[in-house]
Amino acid sequence: MLVLGAAVTSLVVRIALTRPRVVHAFLPLTNFLGALAGRFALAPLVITSRRGLGYHQERWPRAKPMDRIANRLSHIVVANSHAVAADTAARDGYDIDKIKVIPNGLDLGRFDDINPRRDQTRRRLGLEPDEIGIVIVANLIAYKGHEDLIEAFARASEKRPNLRLFMAGQDRGIGQGLAEEAQRFGVGSKVHALGIQSDVPGLLAGMDIGVIASHEEGFCNALMEKLAAGLPVVATNVGGNPEAVSGMPGCVLVEPRNPADLARGLLAVLDRLPEPAADREFRQRTMRERYSIGAMVDAYERLYLAV
Repeated sequence: MLVLGAAVTSLVVRIALTRPRVVHAFLPLTNFLGALAGRFALAPLVITSRRGLGYHQERWPRAKPMDRIANRLSHIVVANSHAVAADTAARDGYDIDKIKVIPNGLDLGRFDDINPRRDQTRRRLGLEPDEIGIVIVANLIAYKGHEDLIEAFARASEKRPNLRLFMAGQDRGIGQGLAEEAQRFGVGSKVHALGIQSDVPGLLAGMDIGVIASHEEGFCNALMEKLAAGLPVVATNVGGNPEAVSGMPGCVLVEPRNPADLARGLLAVLDRLPEPAADREFRQRTMRERYSIGAMVDAYERLYLAV
C-alpha cells in the first residue's frame, strides 16, 4: 500500500505541475492509479481503458474493487471491443451506455506488398506447393488453445493429409507437452513450433489459413494481423473475435475448448481453397479501413475534443 500511495502522490504532483487537459490510463493497475491521481489533481478529463475481458478479477480478487473505483472516478471508460464493454458492464455494474468503444489500431503498413514473399517463406519452411500451411501466432500459454488446435488439426488431417501446422510464439512452459500431444495424435511430423518470430508479416505471407484458438480474448491483435495478411481465419467465438471477422469472407467462428468444432471450422475453410483472390483483397483492404493506427488515433482525438 505504501508503494501505491507513493505512486499516486508522484502522479498527482506531475499532473499538478504539467496541467494536462486529459489524464488517460490503459491497464488495470494504472487505471486505478491514474483515476485517483487525475481526480486528486483536478484534471479536467479522466479516462480509463478496459483492454480485455475481466478474468484478471478472478485471478487477483483485489482487482475487482480497484476496477470499480477506477470506473467511478473516470469521466469516461473506453473499451477496445463491444464484448469488453459488455463484460465491464456485467462484472462491475457499470452503465454500458457510458462506455466508449474504440478498437485497437495496428501498424498495418507492415503488411503492404507481402504477397510476393509467399514463395520465399514457403521454401524456408519446406512447404511443398500442394501442402496447406495453417498458422497460429500466440505465445504458448494454456488459454491460447494450442492443445485444442493440435487435436483439431489431427482430426482435419485424417481427411486432408496435406496439412501442416506452424505455431509461432514464445514457449511459456507448455511446449514439450504440446509436442507430446502431437505425437500422441500421430501428427508430430506435421506440427512445427517456430518460437519467437521477428517477421510475422513474412511468416503469414506463406500461409493459407490462420487460426485463433483462444479460450478468452478482449480484442485479438494476432487475429487482426492474420486478416491484414489476407488469410481466411478460423477463430473461437470469444471476446471481440466475432467483431473482427464480421463481414469477412471465408472466416469461420467455432466454439472455444471444442476440438471437434475447431476441426469442423478448419475443414469448412479448406473446402473453399483455393478461394477467389477478391476475398483476400477484401480482407486486406477492410482491415486497413477499420483498424489502422490512423483510425484509432482519429477516434481518440475526436473523443478528447468532443469532451
